[in-house]
Amino acid sequence: MNCTDAVAELTRLFDDDIVSLSRRSPHTTGVVLMSWPSVPIEIIRAVGLRPVIARGSTSPTPRADEHLERDIFPSRIRQLVEATLSGRLEGVLRVVIPRTSDPDYKCFLYLREFVRTGSALASMPHTLLFDLLQSNAPDVGAYDRARTHALLSTLSEASGHPVAIDAIRDAIVQTNAARAAARRLLALRDDAPRISGTAVLPLLGAFWQVEPVRYAELANAVADGLATQPGVAGPRLLVAGAPVDGTSLHAAIESHGAVVVAEMSPWGTGVAGDDVRCDDDPVAALADKYRADTIGPRLPAARLRDWLGRMHSDVDGVVVSLPPDDTVFGWDYPQLRDELKALGIPHVRLDGDPYGLLTADDHTRIHELVRAATRRQEARRG
Repeated sequence: MNCTDAVAELTRLFDDDIVSLSRRSPHTTGVVLMSWPSVPIEIIRAVGLRPVIARGSTSPTPRADEHLERDIFPSRIRQLVEATLSGRLEGVLRVVIPRTSDPDYKCFLYLREFVRTGSALASMPHTLLFDLLQSNAPDVGAYDRARTHALLSTLSEASGHPVAIDAIRDAIVQTNAARAAARRLLALRDDAPRISGTAVLPLLGAFWQVEPVRYAELANAVADGLATQPGVAGPRLLVAGAPVDGTSLHAAIESHGAVVVAEMSPWGTGVAGDDVRCDDDPVAALADKYRADTIGPRLPAARLRDWLGRMHSDVDGVVVSLPPDDTVFGWDYPQLRDELKALGIPHVRLDGDPYGLLTADDHTRIHELVRAATRRQEARRG
């Protein structure tokens, strides 16, 4: 497959998310819908099911808005609840809510309350809580492994697909190959980036929903095709703060002549992480991987700081997105602000909805950031 076709297919597949579940087709059956990519997709595929992860969008959520408070639940949660209350999940076998953040856990409680009060439609799939704890406490590893084994047992029973350990190992091997292909795409953003952040985010984010053998084929085709392309001009920017799962913010930033080369997000720079390395117990290996390596609100702050620290030295400016529903990343902003100031890296903080249109003031501030980042880039290059 040529590069252009591979880019088009990955982008289409990235966009074929929760909205597609309302279309009746063989692909809408046997789906596991999740609120965040901290559930091992290897387990879902090993039991013969298909993972779909809810993402935010500008689509209206009138039914969800009747129940969910404003400025508490992010767009991805509103989209998931809207789909639930609108009857669009008829082909979904299970909804799995990982305990990724307070809004995720509250979403689980709301979904269970809809069932208790009779507000839920008969077609609403059963909802599971995946209580994976992202902590360095000494007893957490054993707890997370037990929870991951329980998830495997529950999904295997629901699918009617008993799973041998070798099937999980095969899924890990295939997904590791997809991770390697994603890392090749990430390498295209090094030095002189070969692709804009707006264009590459869907290619990276598709990792979570495209069957891994197919993803590796497509991503490798893109990497092969772009490897010798000229670089994209502009100062190199990092998007930090609350993780983004769409391209609206990237597009707004890049409209001012910058190029987004990294984002603190499991749909972007954090998509691949390290390979899963397993021996006797591949399920335990998956628990360890997703606990330690999934960027999100409950990843230990020290790990997030380490991640950001590695990015600082390679960018000319930083955009920090702290939307109204953020309850976590804003706490780390003062330290990040001071670190950036000490390093001489310009930054701007945006407080609006990353899925909506930026205000004129936001665009002015981004424009000034890009000017400052351009000066820094010129100074770095001598």
